[in-house]
Amino acid sequence: MRLTLKILIIFFISVVSSSSKEHLYYKIGLFDYKHETGGMALNIKNVTDNTFNFLNLGELSQIYEFTGFIDKNNWFSKGEQIKKREEYSIYLSSGLQKKIDLSQKISLVPSFSIGLYEEFDDGKDMGYPVEFKSEIELNYNLSKSSLFGVTWNHISNADIGGTNPGSDSVLINFIIKE
Repeated sequence: MRLTLKILIIFFISVVSSSSKEHLYYKIGLFDYKHETGGMALNIKNVTDNTFNFLNLGELSQIYEFTGFIDKNNWFSKGEQIKKREEYSIYLSSGLQKKIDLSQKISLVPSFSIGLYEEFDDGKDMGYPVEFKSEIELNYNLSKSSLFGVTWNHISNADIGGTNPGSDSVLINFIIKE
């Protein structure tokens, strides 16, 4: 299983980072900030040139994401029952997003994706390897070549697993186009 997961990670990172740099977003923030199992989240998001028109939603862009979660020595954990643990997990996903321009500089970007989640060591058990992510970004274009924003997302298995603890994350996102 671990070998298969490593192969999937390598494949997914190569897919995420293979397109032009102008479509690559970087995000950093807090994973699962509502629970004791919080951690730091690092995300790479590739917005592809593939678009779909679905019902009345207009043009939706295909996305691929790689997210790593880490909490070493309980830097981000909280609560009275904190035990010494190292938490690691990853989430690989693909989905669709819709960019909504609110003004020339500000955009709102809702997205939905489905992916695979795997915890390592004492990482958060999400109840099932298949997880769904709903996300919303608020971005500000600093210039033609850079963007800064904030993201909130919820990851959950929609009760298809034995348990469904879910997680909520807040991230800061940026892109610097060449």
